[in-house]
Amino acid sequence: MRSLQVRVTVLATVFTGVLIGLAGVLMLVSQRQEIAVQTADNSRVHFMCSTRSCVELLRHAPVATPAMSVRYASTEVRPALSLWPFTDATGTRFEQAGDGPRREQDEALAIAADAQERLNSATLALLGVLASITALVSVTVLAAANRVLRPVEAMRAEVAEINEHNLTRRVPVPSSDNEIARLGATLNETLDRVHHAVEDTRRFVADASHELRSPLAALRAELEIALQHPHMADWPTVVKAALEDAERLQELTTDLLLLARLDADALDRQDTVDLTAVVQREVARRAMVTLEADDQVLVPGRRAQLSRLLGNLLDNAERHAGTEVVVRLRGGTSATLEVIDDGPGIPEADRDRVFDRFTRLDEARTRAAGGAGLGLAIARRIATRHQGTLEATDADGFRGIRFVATIPTGIPQPRKATSLAQQRAGDEVWQFLNGSIVPTHGHIPEPRPAPAPDLDWGLIFGEHQPAHA
Repeated sequence: MRSLQVRVTVLATVFTGVLIGLAGVLMLVSQRQEIAVQTADNSRVHFMCSTRSCVELLRHAPVATPAMSVRYASTEVRPALSLWPFTDATGTRFEQAGDGPRREQDEALAIAADAQERLNSATLALLGVLASITALVSVTVLAAANRVLRPVEAMRAEVAEINEHNLTRRVPVPSSDNEIARLGATLNETLDRVHHAVEDTRRFVADASHELRSPLAALRAELEIALQHPHMADWPTVVKAALEDAERLQELTTDLLLLARLDADALDRQDTVDLTAVVQREVARRAMVTLEADDQVLVPGRRAQLSRLLGNLLDNAERHAGTEVVVRLRGGTSATLEVIDDGPGIPEADRDRVFDRFTRLDEARTRAAGGAGLGLAIARRIATRHQGTLEATDADGFRGIRFVATIPTGIPQPRKATSLAQQRAGDEVWQFLNGSIVPTHGHIPEPRPAPAPDLDWGLIFGEHQPAHA
């Protein structure tokens, strides 16, 4: 009995049968009592007795009253009726009650048999009515369940036909506003999310394959040419170019792995992070950046990921800024982090697309200058994991763009702004030489900074953490 329709019908039938059976038993008991009382009343005979004899009192018939003293008496037949509808009426037991003369045995038995026959007829009629009601309820429930579950069966059949090759199909949704219609709408919304996730994964795999193939092809071509003409090759230049391609491959695979882990892992381990200290540390390593921040803005999360979020935003800002980058941090119920640059800006139609993976708005620039298009995608994913948002808006008072990251704190915090401006011109060169900053613009070579000690390597590499020299 696997069908829900049959189960519902059987359950409703049994439940209805039990209720109707109890009601029928009560009605039969009441009917037996009523027939027994009626039989006793109809069979009752009244007598007027003297010391010598008794005279039956008939209705509307005069009776001579003896001169001597008299008493009144009565006799009635009380049958012992059975509720079994197929009971033999001729064998019905009875008793004669009263203080009057007794009836003849055959006459009393006939009265009891007539009462039992009436009870048998009433019982059979009641059982027929109850069985008809139960059958009607069963048929009604079966038809109603069939009608109610028909859309569910249509949804099941449609979902069974959906696979990875035809994710555009959707289940039929009834026009009525009920639970089944809402179930169909929810299924379609889930299928939409699955479809978008699969399409994003396919596009991500294709883009990642393309991005990885380009430096691999360049690396292979350089090495093959050098090996074909080993005496003519400038091996230091070949090795340098190969190292650059290897570094690009390493950066790209690291970002891809980080995105995969950000999508798969839950942010179950959270610490209280002083976002002000994170911002000050990141800004101190860079030039042409001005910081305006509240003191001690505390947020729940992971320090390494929040540092990566700001670092990606600053990398993007410095890559496109003209002369200035401004970082603003404000506390409150939500921490608001703004990164503003005075670069060419982003068209309004593309401000949401820039957060897609492998998105480059300027296709003419080289990949080395423009990056792989994963920095902003990683930054938004980190903000989302911290229950926050990351958006691109107009830069007030600037010609460029403003990235606004909002992370909830849950703690009202006092606002006390501080300002930190980096020195310009010759100080920038000195800071670069002594290692305090690593500029990402200008004509000075840009060695990559050493990873921060608290960087979450486990998030990127899992159990296989890199060995530091």
